[in-house]
Amino acid sequence: MGAFLSYSIVSGLLLLAMFTVYRLLMAGDNQHAYNRGVILAIYAVSFLSLPAINLLHPLFASAPAPATAETIDITATAVVTPAAAPAWGRVLLWVFIAGMAVTFTRTVITWAGIIRVIARSEKTDKGRYTLVLTDNDSTAPFSWMHYMVMSRADYATGGNAIAIHELRHITCRHWIDLLIAQAVTIINWFNPAAWLMRGQLMLVHEYQADNAVLDNSFSPKEYQMLLIKKAVGSKFPSLANSLNHSKLKKRITMMYKSKSGAGARLKVLALAPAAVAALLVTSVPQVKAAISTIESSQAITGKVNNLSANDEITADNFKFKSINNNDNKTTVLITGIIPGRSLSVDGATFSNNGKQYSANGMDCQMTDGNATIILTFPFMTEFDDNCAITLRVNDKDVTFNLFKKETDTPSTTTISITNASGNYKEVRSTDNTDSDAEFYVDGKKIATADFEKIQPGDIAEITVNKSGATAAVYITLKK
Repeated sequence: MGAFLSYSIVSGLLLLAMFTVYRLLMAGDNQHAYNRGVILAIYAVSFLSLPAINLLHPLFASAPAPATAETIDITATAVVTPAAAPAWGRVLLWVFIAGMAVTFTRTVITWAGIIRVIARSEKTDKGRYTLVLTDNDSTAPFSWMHYMVMSRADYATGGNAIAIHELRHITCRHWIDLLIAQAVTIINWFNPAAWLMRGQLMLVHEYQADNAVLDNSFSPKEYQMLLIKKAVGSKFPSLANSLNHSKLKKRITMMYKSKSGAGARLKVLALAPAAVAALLVTSVPQVKAAISTIESSQAITGKVNNLSANDEITADNFKFKSINNNDNKTTVLITGIIPGRSLSVDGATFSNNGKQYSANGMDCQMTDGNATIILTFPFMTEFDDNCAITLRVNDKDVTFNLFKKETDTPSTTTISITNASGNYKEVRSTDNTDSDAEFYVDGKKIATADFEKIQPGDIAEITVNKSGATAAVYITLKK
């Protein structure tokens, strides 16, 4: 659910940016069918482009390096410091879920009201639509799917104009637009742009229906008076196209406005830089870190149980295996040899650079005393030499340093890098001791001591060749 909330936030930023441009530049133009298409396109770009990018991303990934060599490109990057405690992410997630539940419930209640009116009224099949006549004179005419609903009094007095108006809603399938808009307000209920854009879409629908009436030679003044009279009736504002839709002043003004020229359509080009600006906001380090924390948050964190160990468990039972920064989260893999038959892990913290980060996700598996623990933390971009993991194991805290050096362990070389896509990685090589590797800088062999003096930020490229008897590290410095 955390990933869904982060998706909703980023999509909402895109929606807000593009809707703002539409509202400022295009909302007042008399090109209603075109504007309707633009609004639907904004919905599509905002909420479908991110999944499409994630789906197509592997197709554009660079080919892997040959098995005999590993090539890494190094670029500069800003340090991102995520929030130290993810508790706010969990609270935000619950607020998001509650808001969706309330909005969805209100939607269902509105649907139920529409269905109830149709079920209790007289229905007549008219071919392209079903006419629904209700005895409730306070119900303003509206259309929903293929149903055209109006009171018997309205059918007797202004039936022709009302029928033409509502028929345009039905033939244009405006109800599908409203379903899309309502779905957006459910998942983006916290975004004012979602609600304002739904209202703007409904207003465009009314512009189109009003034009249909005027195109059938009805008197503009008589039709406008009909709209004013019907403004007091009840309506279903979110899911049905109602004749008495609000903003009557704008609708009446639009009836007298000349058709916009073809050049007005070029304003849509302004949506592109707005979308780019919204995406750039999400790449700001602080924003990216916050979104990462939200993405890795969970509404409910459960206890991972597997049976009680017979003997006491200490830090010596665990071994750090790897750290990976993928999908905007930091994942730590730990293995352990556990005495007895079982293991219970119900919490973990990561101490790094003077801060503590609580695990947002945990997975523990144990077979024949061999445990594998996968912990997920908010995205981090730097790891100090003293960073440590504290596990809550069998109701006891066990702390161990991730990069501790043992007497029988080869020395460890740490290289901090960022690849071209912006994903941070940290390489810690323990495969070879200093004497087992040769180092070359810009084609010239150097001593191990000289290699250790090189700053990671000065490195442009590293190639590790393991095909020979002795590993060779080739370093190209930035010019």
